[in-house]
Amino acid sequence: MTSFRDADVTDPLFPSVATMTAEAAPRGGPRADEPGHTVLLPKISTDPVDDLVERVRPQLTRAIDALQVAAALEADGHTDRTAQVEYGYRDVFVLASEVYRRMGPIQPDAHPVRASPATRNGRDDLRTISHGLLYVLPSAAFPAVLAVVGRPGLVLGLILAGTLGWVYSGVLAYAAYRLLGLGRPRSASRLLRIAALTAPVLGAVAGGAVLPYGGLALAAMMVFQLAYQLAGTLLTFYRRELWLALAMLPAFLFGAVYLLLGGPTLQRWAVGTAALGVLATLAAALWAAQTAARAEEATPRDPLWPPASTLLGVAGYGLCSAVLLFHAQAPYLLGRLDVAAAALPLILSMGFVEWRTSRFWAVAVALSKRTHTPGVFAAGIWRTIGREMAACLALPAVLSVPLLIGLSLAGLLSAAGVAMTAAHVALAGAYYLAFLLVGRGRYGWLCLSMTAVVVLHTGVGALLGVAPLFGQDGDALADTSLYLGSVVLLQALFALGLVPVIGQVRHYR
Repeated sequence: MTSFRDADVTDPLFPSVATMTAEAAPRGGPRADEPGHTVLLPKISTDPVDDLVERVRPQLTRAIDALQVAAALEADGHTDRTAQVEYGYRDVFVLASEVYRRMGPIQPDAHPVRASPATRNGRDDLRTISHGLLYVLPSAAFPAVLAVVGRPGLVLGLILAGTLGWVYSGVLAYAAYRLLGLGRPRSASRLLRIAALTAPVLGAVAGGAVLPYGGLALAAMMVFQLAYQLAGTLLTFYRRELWLALAMLPAFLFGAVYLLLGGPTLQRWAVGTAALGVLATLAAALWAAQTAARAEEATPRDPLWPPASTLLGVAGYGLCSAVLLFHAQAPYLLGRLDVAAAALPLILSMGFVEWRTSRFWAVAVALSKRTHTPGVFAAGIWRTIGREMAACLALPAVLSVPLLIGLSLAGLLSAAGVAMTAAHVALAGAYYLAFLLVGRGRYGWLCLSMTAVVVLHTGVGALLGVAPLFGQDGDALADTSLYLGSVVLLQALFALGLVPVIGQVRHYR
């Protein structure tokens, strides 16, 4: 755009820059209408970008590049829409580049900030990656528990307890991390201890609801399942993953031996060590939280509790995530081993996905410091996302190979099992994008996207007659293939949700 300030005209209505900036004639001097006299006129601009430049100039006197201007504009509430509607530029980045150009040279004492390499802690990285193994440990005891509980109501109990634990632990972990960030470790400890102690109560209430379907054994299983999920959340919160692994290792070993050899004695040992492992995990979690309760607390300057809308978003995200995973697996948990086992590569990879997500923010900050043009920064952000998502897809794909080979050698592999395994490999990439959306607080988009995908999978499956609904077998291959397609669509929806927020420089500078 060209403003009147930049126009090079001699018409009296458009005075030159020299004329506009000349000193006023002293009082008592020649009249303004005398020949050769220079008149000082007020500086007038009809270009809103000029006004924006003057408005932001005081806070950007040390701006070293257009990225810093973009960060300030975003923090001031400017969006791509306002850049288009109010200023006529394609997006905030293009507007920032123009503002930076019009601001002129930087202050003499301003200097670029050198990008410092992100600090890496190998132990913390391994700790995060190990989460996938920790998620798998209790599953080894599942066959023994199945033999005790029986089939009636088992799937209902597993899904109900798993969903409650997913939502409850997610909300409590979010609130606890907020308290920790506010310098209130004792309050966080108290909250987590209360959550861990109330988890078995919540499991008992849920177990009572399914008593007609599975009896006391199923109700007891739900109590232990919820207790383990909350205890595991506490130990992960306090970085005590090793305690969790040691507590559940006996259950894993006896469960694996029972799976290979069978027999009532090994079954009792597997179930007994699983129950003792959960109790040990709960005790260890309470001990870790109690130790942290001795820390000093700062005086809070912000509200201790997050807004109700945020907690609702976190709970909704947990609920939708559980429904997304369980609704497709539930019909096959007891009858199709190859389809039921398809989630194993995904579960093992979740720690790796968490780790790569945590590394994204450090990489993005470093990128914002070594690039000085918005276009290069935005392109770099999306290249980083593409590269990391490819890694998150590659690991479960590699882990699925031995699983599929083993099932094939055992004569248990079907085309539906292959399709469901591919769907869970794709889910790893979807969860990577989901974690990025969580980092930007886009819970509404997350819930809306997952709900749409679940409705699409079940609705289209029902219309085509391939979904295993209402006790019908359906077409397993068509159903799992449809689920694979819906997960790929979910990846696209998540990526679309990142477009307005992931490239905002203010989050990284």
